[in-house]
Amino acid sequence: MRCFVLVCYDVSNDKRLRKIFNLLRGYGEHVQYSIFLCQLTDKDKVVLSEKIKDILDLAEDQAILISLGQVDGKRGSMPLHWHVIGTPLVLADNSVMIY
Repeated sequence: MRCFVLVCYDVSNDKRLRKIFNLLRGYGEHVQYSIFLCQLTDKDKVVLSEKIKDILDLAEDQAILISLGQVDGKRGSMPLHWHVIGTPLVLADNSVMIY
């Protein structure tokens, strides 16, 4: 079962910042500066957490993973209880279709 996980980070070094950004691009949707919305299984969340730990300087940087509940619907959906003010948040449907 996939769950929505909001990943927020504050990284003080440009090299580590680029590494964490590139890592998270492979796991989710970049929704705002230093914020990604991911759809992860429990295993994915553990693996991602370990990869983040390997990149961050734990004395200077911080990452927060916030579970938002189960994914309902297709991969391009967003949490139903979100209320977005301003420009609409449109998530890409990155699922693969095979004919």
